[in-house]
Amino acid sequence: MKSTGKIIYEVRMKKGLSQEELAEMAKVNLRTIQRIENDLTEPRETTINLIFGVLEIDHNELKPQVEENDFGNLVQKIINTLFIILLNITIAGIIIYLTVYDGANTYTRIGAFCLCILLPYFIVSLTRSTTSAIRLVKFGSGFILLIIFLLFQVSIATAVFSGAIPFSLIGLSILFYGNSIQLKK
Repeated sequence: MKSTGKIIYEVRMKKGLSQEELAEMAKVNLRTIQRIENDLTEPRETTINLIFGVLEIDHNELKPQVEENDFGNLVQKIINTLFIILLNITIAGIIIYLTVYDGANTYTRIGAFCLCILLPYFIVSLTRSTTSAIRLVKFGSGFILLIIFLLFQVSIATAVFSGAIPFSLIGLSILFYGNSIQLKK
C-alpha cells in the first residue's frame, strides 16, 4: 500500500502543482508538505483534510482495509489456483483426445500441434515479467502430467508417434524459453 506522502506527491504532480502552490492553497506550511511527501512525518488529521481538499483526494484511498483485503486476497489466490489447475487438466485432456484417442487422425494431430504452440505463446505474451521456472510450474504442469500419464498408460511408441509427447515438449520449451522470443506489438 502506498504511503500518504507518496499519494499526495503523485496527485500533486498529476495536477501540475508545485509544493509551494499546494502549501499556499491548503494553507499549510511548505516544510510540512515537504516532510509529508518525504514520509518524514505522519500528518495530523486536520492537515490531511486541508491537503486532500485541495487535491480532491478521497479519504477512503488511504484507509487500510486489512480485514477485507486479507480475505479478498485469500479468495483471489484460491480462485487463481483452481483456474490454473483446471487449465492444466483441460490442456492435457484435449491433447490426449486429439492425439492418442482411437479416432485421432492427421487433422486432429495438427490441431493438437497448433494448440501446443499457440497456447504457450499466448501465455508467454501475457506473463513476460514472470520467470521461466515459475511459468513452467504454473502453466506447464499440464504438459508434464500429460507426459507422465502417457508413459504409464500407453506404450512409448504410441505416445511418441501420436505426437502427444513431442507436442508437449514443444509447449514446455515455449513456456520456458518464451522470454527470449521477441513479441512485436
